[in-house]
Amino acid sequence: MKKLAAAGAAITSLPEIAQALDERVRALRDDVLQTADDAALWRRVRKEFALNPGLVHFNCGSIGAMPRVVIDAVCGQVRRYEANPYDGAFDNAVAVRKKAADFLGAAIDEVALTRNTTEGMDCVATGLHLKEGDEVLTTNHEHGGGMICWQYLVKHHDVRMRYLKLPKIVKDTAQILELVEQNITERTRACSFSHVDTITGMQMPLAAISALTRPKGILLICDGAQGPGMLDVDVKALGVDTYASSSHKWMLAPRGSGLLYIRKEVQDRVQPVMFHQVSGEGQDYNAYGASSGTRNMANIHGHGVAMDFHNAIGRARIEGRCRALSRLVRERLRAIPALTLLTPEQEELSSAIVSFALDPARGKNSDIVTRFREEYNTILKAAQGTLPFVPAEHVPPPH
Repeated sequence: MKKLAAAGAAITSLPEIAQALDERVRALRDDVLQTADDAALWRRVRKEFALNPGLVHFNCGSIGAMPRVVIDAVCGQVRRYEANPYDGAFDNAVAVRKKAADFLGAAIDEVALTRNTTEGMDCVATGLHLKEGDEVLTTNHEHGGGMICWQYLVKHHDVRMRYLKLPKIVKDTAQILELVEQNITERTRACSFSHVDTITGMQMPLAAISALTRPKGILLICDGAQGPGMLDVDVKALGVDTYASSSHKWMLAPRGSGLLYIRKEVQDRVQPVMFHQVSGEGQDYNAYGASSGTRNMANIHGHGVAMDFHNAIGRARIEGRCRALSRLVRERLRAIPALTLLTPEQEELSSAIVSFALDPARGKNSDIVTRFREEYNTILKAAQGTLPFVPAEHVPPPH
């Protein structure tokens, strides 16, 4: 009986883990600030991960690897909530939402915690209440997870889709803007573009596109699955009206973690069901309303710790590291005659995703993926006739 009581006491004292986790994040931040040598800094960061020795993870574009501090946060909170399921769980969600708003450069009443980009895009598309004949302008490079919502509206509500055919290799920002301007019509109600193209790694010039769409009252809707954690995202500077992302990728948060931003000025035009809650005074807009249902609060806590982890290193520093790795990979790939590099060379149009196409006479992309995994313990991803090569921002290859 005494052993059981002692175990119970240990479980109920687990809120102390929050302080321990904070101390670990602060220790990382202090080490980062005190480390002048860049290579030493990233070796220090690498120690925070539980990846198998020798594994080179080049596919944060699909799933990132949680740092140990995030893993411990999730496991600790599971024990805590099972010891006392009502112990401040939803208060923690509000705190994480505040961190998320800061992470995106938004106000807290503009940001919701979702499960992934697809859920966020679904919320926006169904919350727009588009009518028959209304048009949505998008590209031929969008990810299926961000497109299925529009395809649903086409099938069931007779909404029309217009597709920009992006060139295989983009020359400059002006080329993209010309395509957008040429394809906007009087029926265009929204433009839906990825922040970072998962096929080529191109970063869409969203701020410049916003300068075209906002004066016309056209909503700029962004699939930001590949943004936060890779890039230092500021939704206000981007000029987007909505921004949906998946935090289990570059942000290195638990699976089933995502963010959705809806600009305050357009919230009367975008009304997702899950953002409404019914009270005695009627129906109110609430970015964390009861309609979202029961959530995995341990994952939400881990989501917040993942943002703390990024902030400890510095979001601008992480983006710089991502871009440096991207430049290095592009430089090496350019020297291989059998490959065609698809990622734009311009800094403002490139990202940490580097994509290339293999000469069909030399083999299939899937063969390269298999060979790299089996012979080099390196994870790549093949997609739609190209090979996205996604440098992991926190995990430099071993020397």
